[in-house]
Amino acid sequence: MVRKAVDALLTHCKSRKNNYGLLLNENESLFLMVVLWKIPSKELRVRLTLPHSIRSDSEDICLFTKDEPNSTPEKTEQFYRKLLNKHGIKTVSQIISLQTLKKEYKSYEAKLRLLSSFDFFLTDARIRRLLPSLIGRHFYQRKKVPVSVNLLSKNLSR
Repeated sequence: MVRKAVDALLTHCKSRKNNYGLLLNENESLFLMVVLWKIPSKELRVRLTLPHSIRSDSEDICLFTKDEPNSTPEKTEQFYRKLLNKHGIKTVSQIISLQTLKKEYKSYEAKLRLLSSFDFFLTDARIRRLLPSLIGRHFYQRKKVPVSVNLLSKNLSR
């Protein structure tokens, strides 16, 4: 029933767009509100995969990763680079291990350089709670908080 309603709404929006011509805004917003009769006992979050990415392929993306046991930071970076390539993810431009973050980006100026050199930041979900003290408050003030991803997932490309 919900699918039929959404399909009808999309066809209506497309027909309305054709009537007004191409000079109007092509990026029209569509809002969907779901109302439930009974409140669920547990909070349920549903992740939807979008057919087109919100981010462009030209953006610089940095990934903060957990240190692999008994590995150097270079080997850790190679390990995660191979993992991402295996899953077909080629948009991450730099991988920074936790050890590298602690050593090389300790000073205030280094953190600001890191902040300005990338458009978007990702972090391994296992180290998310350690990041606020390491990256500083400027990431939060400029709304570039690293987004948590599960690198142990079997389907990383989602």
